[in-house]
Amino acid sequence: MPVVLGAPVLIWQLVFFAAPLAFLLVVTFWKVASFKLEPAFSFDNWTKVLLSGPYQKALVYTAGTASLATLLTVLVALPAAYTIAFRLSPKLRNLAVTCLIVPVFSSYLLRIYAWQIVLSPEGVINSVFKGLGGAGLSLLGGQLALQIGLLTLTLPVAILVLVLAFSGIDRTLIEAAENLGCRRSKVIVHVLLPSIRNAIVLAASTAFILSFGDYVSPLFMTGSNPPTLSILIVDTVKSGSQWPRASVIGITMLAALILVFVAGQLLTRTGKGAQ
Repeated sequence: MPVVLGAPVLIWQLVFFAAPLAFLLVVTFWKVASFKLEPAFSFDNWTKVLLSGPYQKALVYTAGTASLATLLTVLVALPAAYTIAFRLSPKLRNLAVTCLIVPVFSSYLLRIYAWQIVLSPEGVINSVFKGLGGAGLSLLGGQLALQIGLLTLTLPVAILVLVLAFSGIDRTLIEAAENLGCRRSKVIVHVLLPSIRNAIVLAASTAFILSFGDYVSPLFMTGSNPPTLSILIVDTVKSGSQWPRASVIGITMLAALILVFVAGQLLTRTGKGAQ
């Protein structure tokens, strides 16, 4: 009976994930002739992509950008989630959670367009500065704009994960620590944070995965300069319909994300063993 009930999920995974992924891997060994894909078995695409300077630069830049976005996400999400879980009344807490859920299910592209309006040379911020007699600021096209876009994507999810984790903590542990004379800062460091270690790892892993594979923010917030791996995939396809080389980039991105996921799982297991 469990096999029968689980069959639809297994079939869905095979048809919509495993099969396309297998085809993508096979295509990496094909070649392009006269702008058409032709079956072949050659490692030429792998060597040309992995050893190319643009790919290596894009890989380093994408990993660095995603790592910074992950760090910023965790640093902002932790105090925000703590405030929502422990400092707000139940009514305000529910309102805050609702405000976090709405962006998750709303159009990410629309939110990025909104940020463009705010950060553009004639946008809201520059209009205020110019109205005060100041010079206009160059806000779009740099790492600042890119991180704002990525945080727009990652923060709501990370805060929701951490709020749920904080809400599941036994409040008697906090009361016991305070009764023993622990200051609030020590309660946070020695009681709260260890209790939600797995949630922190999950939030950080999710933030990295979302940032590493994002295409919208690098395109609209920086104009694809410098290109990330997701941008490089599109540019590679446009350059002579090089689907095999683009597939190589996609497979390496997926492999990197799998490594991050596995590392997160190992961290959570290590935390359980230490406890």
